[in-house]
Amino acid sequence: MEFTVRLNGTTTNPFHQWELSQNPFPQIAKYENSSHLLYLQKLGAEPIPNVEFIREYLKGWSEEFIRLCCDKFKKGECVVFDVHFESST
Repeated sequence: MEFTVRLNGTTTNPFHQWELSQNPFPQIAKYENSSHLLYLQKLGAEPIPNVEFIREYLKGWSEEFIRLCCDKFKKGECVVFDVHFESST
């Protein structure tokens, strides 16, 4: 499974221009993944104040993934990166 992560370190939500709160479409059209990916997409919408916010928001996700997001976060910028997970089946 591969998907794109967006972290909004700016001061504005880019989706407000379309009167949306976030990207409403899941990246992977599988029911099992859609709710998690939609939850993750919120980090690319509303501004993220700091890495503590990311840690708290992603509580319950893998520590490696949380650490990756915190390491990639840049205050004042919108950061985009791809993540690839090996399938367990």
